[in-house]
Amino acid sequence: MTDNPWKPGPRHREPAELMKPIVDPAGWYPDDLRKSNAWYYRVSDAEIADLFEAVAALEARGADLKDVTRDDFPLPVFGRAVAEVRDEVINGRGFAFFKGIPVAGRSRYQNAAAFWGIGTHMGRAVSQNAKGHLLGHVKNIGGDINSPTGRGYNSPSELTFHADGCDSLSLMCLTTARSGGRHRIASSVTTYNEMLARRPDLASELSFRFYHTLRGELPPGQTQPWGRKPVVSVKDGYFSARGASSTIKRAQDLPGVPKLTPAQAEAIAMYQAMSGECAIEIDFEPGDISYVNNHVTLHARSAYEDWPEPERARHLFRLWLDMGGTRPLNEEVEAATRGIICDGTILNTPLEAA
Repeated sequence: MTDNPWKPGPRHREPAELMKPIVDPAGWYPDDLRKSNAWYYRVSDAEIADLFEAVAALEARGADLKDVTRDDFPLPVFGRAVAEVRDEVINGRGFAFFKGIPVAGRSRYQNAAAFWGIGTHMGRAVSQNAKGHLLGHVKNIGGDINSPTGRGYNSPSELTFHADGCDSLSLMCLTTARSGGRHRIASSVTTYNEMLARRPDLASELSFRFYHTLRGELPPGQTQPWGRKPVVSVKDGYFSARGASSTIKRAQDLPGVPKLTPAQAEAIAMYQAMSGECAIEIDFEPGDISYVNNHVTLHARSAYEDWPEPERARHLFRLWLDMGGTRPLNEEVEAATRGIICDGTILNTPLEAA
């Protein structure tokens, strides 16, 4: 078995103030991470056996995954590593990977149960769309990211740097694309600091309460098709950043939304450019599980081309996790990161993309 390269990152943090450099454990640079693979945890045979035993127990009683809690999924061996990874996502670099979990030859339910079960130790799954999907599927089913209600996860399009509507995004790779589909991760702490150093005038624009489209998925009581939140904010000395992605651009065509000022448009363009400059690229392998803290980390994906055989199509499971208020947040950011619930939403955990 390959040696485990895992090593938690530093924990030094100073009280944050906007328009001053942010000192946070999640403020890494790409070169820091290219020197080693300390950000991924290689799962041992004993930990895999522990995980599969918990999965078998769920399968034996026919458990519906949406009802499975942490208490239903004991991990006496693997649990220590999961707790370390959780702490790293919350208090360290802001992201981490598990590698080496077998998925080939396992049923769809078995793989989903393993992913879901680990997730119950990381946080609480929240709805990812109006359909109430707690277990999501990143797979090309003909979606169009550029449509008014388009979602990037069901298209093969390139996704620019963004943060999802939850505390932590988690992905589990089942199958990879024929080409493309590279996972890109950038520290939003570093991105902001670099903007502040180079163009403080544009960095100051990021605290504006930008309008963003809700993509037709309106929460109960919401009458406008858009919401508002700042890209960067500070609460109780903790920095948080969101994406400045297509949801802002698409909101420009909605009624009641003012046009971006030239400075705001330039700030968004620079934020995206700086995110790319500060990013690392990671090729998913089957069995990889990633966790990304959306408050300090941005993620993106290159466009991809699938295999001609449907059974070989790129497919990742996805969870949106509520980490239980582990980071103080601006009120509007808090409201925008608790999942998607609309009138009539029924929570469910589909095993197939829909």
